[in-house]
Amino acid sequence: MTKPQALWNLQNKVDRKEKRTVLSFDEYLDIAKNDPERVLRNIFQIFHDLVKSHVIRGKDDYPDDPESIGFIKYDCSKIFVDGSDNPFFADRLFANRFVRQTESLRRGSQQNRINVYEGPPGCGKSTFMNNILRVTEEYMDTKGGQSYEIFWNIDIDEKKVSVPCHSHDYPILIIPKKYRTEFLKDLLSDKPDFLEKLNAKEYGWVFKDDVCTVCKAIFRELFDKLGSLEKVLNMVRIRPYKFDRGLGEGISIFNPGDKPEEDSTFTDRFIQKRLDQIFGANSVKYLYSNLARTNNGIYVLMDIKDSNKARLLDLHNVISEGVHKVGDIEERVSSLFLALMNPEDKEVVKAIESFKERIQESKIRYVMEIPTEVEIYRNTFGSRIDKQFLPRVLENFARVIISTRMKTKCEPLIAWISYMKKYEKYCDEDGLLLRMGIYGGVIPQWLSDEDRKKFTEQVRRKLIAEGENEGDTGFTGRDSIRLFGDFYSMYAGKINLVNMANVTDFFKHKIDKKTRDHIPKNFIDSLVNWYDYAVLSEVKESLYLFSKEQITKDILEYLHAVNYDIGTKTKCRYTGEEFEVTVDFFRTIGTSFTGEAMSERDALNYAKEIQKKYVEMLQQQDVDITETELYKSLWSSYAKNLKEKALPFLKNNDSFKEAVKAYGTEAFKTFDTRQKEYIAYMIKKLVESFEYTEQGAKEVCLYVIEQKIADKFSK
Repeated sequence: MTKPQALWNLQNKVDRKEKRTVLSFDEYLDIAKNDPERVLRNIFQIFHDLVKSHVIRGKDDYPDDPESIGFIKYDCSKIFVDGSDNPFFADRLFANRFVRQTESLRRGSQQNRINVYEGPPGCGKSTFMNNILRVTEEYMDTKGGQSYEIFWNIDIDEKKVSVPCHSHDYPILIIPKKYRTEFLKDLLSDKPDFLEKLNAKEYGWVFKDDVCTVCKAIFRELFDKLGSLEKVLNMVRIRPYKFDRGLGEGISIFNPGDKPEEDSTFTDRFIQKRLDQIFGANSVKYLYSNLARTNNGIYVLMDIKDSNKARLLDLHNVISEGVHKVGDIEERVSSLFLALMNPEDKEVVKAIESFKERIQESKIRYVMEIPTEVEIYRNTFGSRIDKQFLPRVLENFARVIISTRMKTKCEPLIAWISYMKKYEKYCDEDGLLLRMGIYGGVIPQWLSDEDRKKFTEQVRRKLIAEGENEGDTGFTGRDSIRLFGDFYSMYAGKINLVNMANVTDFFKHKIDKKTRDHIPKNFIDSLVNWYDYAVLSEVKESLYLFSKEQITKDILEYLHAVNYDIGTKTKCRYTGEEFEVTVDFFRTIGTSFTGEAMSERDALNYAKEIQKKYVEMLQQQDVDITETELYKSLWSSYAKNLKEKALPFLKNNDSFKEAVKAYGTEAFKTFDTRQKEYIAYMIKKLVESFEYTEQGAKEVCLYVIEQKIADKFSK
């Protein structure tokens, strides 16, 4: 391609993308008539629509749960991660808060307020804000996010001047307020649904607000000179409102070190001179403040320190009344005011009692959800880190980090489950692991039926509220990245995958006492205990070579046989197999259900109990026997007791241990055939059912054997 061709292509692309379309007022009304919901939006509604279009609402994890509080997953990555050089990772607690706050913006309840995001150092406040502003700037440059502003193209008696509205006011406001309601009813007469929406509080600004003081004065002077509304509106031009953070248009950001401007009143001498020539001296005062540049935009204070303290206090009247004095004229201000604040800076707000009512506080905390914490490690160190860990171990590192951010005493948890020790195989004594799961939207399966019933809507709300008040102490975001970096360099990249013993070693022996003291007492031991029980269950299930078809056959024939006397020869109504009903038959299969040896009497008594349940089950019409509670209960018991038979392989069995080590090598061929079958099946099952690699499956089995985990849980 030649240089002229390259320049021509560039020119076409830039012209199409960067050149702002200028509309007449009549053309603007056509767009408003066809798409009023998009065109008639203020900054609060636009920000709401931005979030709504960028945040993906997840499905309810428990849709049939009558006690659900709607604490669902929201994917915020389109705002905070995608396209960002420095992403912010929102956990479920924060995402739900953020979405709730945005909904209140849509309803208009946040106008005349400043939205303050408060959080401890290292929680990502600045990262959060920078990503919000980046996406807002991008969104405003799309059709979906587009807003419009006024500028004037005045031409009277061969005197011409173009006058931008430095307040970036909405074009619809140029219609005088007392005529606006009737005008919109006429304009949108074929949009009855939207006209109904206009009655909502969020659209109050459309009817109550005046256009900016400068535009109002120009309109009045033009009307006096021309005597015709049509002629006045012919001089109105409409263009998209371009947000430009760098220029301070639409978005203005103030850091604590930014010195206040000595003169905060601005004008344009050329424009003022032309206006004086057209309308007479002082008829239209073209004055504005720096607040005008972000009117109908976003004004941000990055930390309430140094010069930003004064800026915040100066905003008091602006936020309260919605107006700002510029010289001797009033400037209307309607911006989305945002601020970041550390906890110790709250004293600034307390200094003015009435200002507290104008503060809408939202919290940014250290991450409290396991998958989100892990995602931060992946983002920092690369997604390849997953391949270096056994399943669950990376997440368990995150659990230790998060535990430091939690309160060990939680009254709502104590009121719900007063005796946590009954869950010692699954949870720590303070219930931190349980609460971490709940903060991530997970209701553990290991909860008893009684405790699950007690997990009511009220209990859930109290627990989530408790989570909102945590995460302001413990390891910061920067701490966690530093600690993970140390851990990863210490244990990853070796012959073996990183395992739970490495996590224990790191937190108990490789960090200093001051750092270690942040971790709740006994938490790591409880975490290891839970992990060990989980992997033991996985290995046991994978090790025992059993056939689902055989279990199904045994259960169905047993349920058929309990209806017949001993010695009866019968054909099973479910399998079609013919067999004789014997005591040994009842005893053998009954033992598989109970896990205990049975005498003849025990076997017959147990068969009678099952027969009663079977008869009750048959009273339900058109029932699929494999879907009944009786069948499922027997299946669960049968499978559980089969798994228990795997324990001897995992206890003091040097031959089995050596065979596992040899798997995948020539030496494996030298071991007993039956043992090889068990190990090959176990490795295959761990890979297929529990997401291990072959190497990981070998190593987790060796971990179970070498750590004597089967003995640990044999009591």
